[in-house]
Amino acid sequence: MISVEMRVIQPEASVMKKKCNLWEKQLITNNPHINNQAISFHYDKGLDPELRRKYMLFATWLRKNYCFPVRVHVYILNTEKVRLLKGTLVYGSFRWFQKRSPRIKVPSKVEEELLTDYSLNEIHNMIMSSLVHELTHYFQWASGLEQSNATSERQAHYYRYRILDQFCEDLPKDLKEMFEF
Repeated sequence: MISVEMRVIQPEASVMKKKCNLWEKQLITNNPHINNQAISFHYDKGLDPELRRKYMLFATWLRKNYCFPVRVHVYILNTEKVRLLKGTLVYGSFRWFQKRSPRIKVPSKVEEELLTDYSLNEIHNMIMSSLVHELTHYFQWASGLEQSNATSERQAHYYRYRILDQFCEDLPKDLKEMFEF
């Protein structure tokens, strides 16, 4: 009879870290040489002033903490949904172009029927989470990852609230109550 010795080998920390973390790769601390004014926000007229203030705080935090390797324009629209080229209405879109900067469009108008089930603050958080979802697609695109599969959607959904939680942790105490995630 042959005796076989079984040994369990623990993977090194670097192997354990191989899990793709798009947002972590874009941290300023990992890319200090990149000029980080490559994200610009454009706001429609008539936006809820409180929501606009939240977006402005979030934009400042994004610029302070993350690198945007390709300039991206974020449009905060005063609509309930965004219309895609196919005519479909959605809660956010990311488009990239051959010779122009990519664009993210996020609607910000509150649908009246949502107010029966959610507070205004919860709805604002959902709207902001749509932006994070689309920014994750931007980072996927900038990293050369495929955009049209279920994995990219799962990853975008995964980061949706995690990034907003990080944002809230970094806020001064007097501003944390504005977000309450």
